[in-house]
Amino acid sequence: MSRKSRIPPFVYITKEMLRSDAFKKISHASKTTLLLLRAQVKNHDQAEVKFPYSQAEEYMNRHTFARSIRELEKIGFIKKTQSGGLYRRTNIYTLCGEWERYKKDT
Repeated sequence: MSRKSRIPPFVYITKEMLRSDAFKKISHASKTTLLLLRAQVKNHDQAEVKFPYSQAEEYMNRHTFARSIRELEKIGFIKKTQSGGLYRRTNIYTLCGEWERYKKDT
């Protein structure tokens, strides 16, 4: 009897993204935030992810997380499509490819 080996869950980051000026520009907290958001993706067609601040607090301070979200939006890694906050809903983020157009300031 042969057993099928299963690949454990992983976070997909391309080499192109890792080598990009945009990825090099963002802070370490933003890199962690990006990995946390991408870890929420369940299939390759999924573009929107939910990630509440309460889960982020396991990894970093909520103010650091908020700053990281703003930085990721500015560079073009994500877009916030739904704000939770006062409405007691979870924020929804869309993973996007605007970061590919980012050029390092010279």
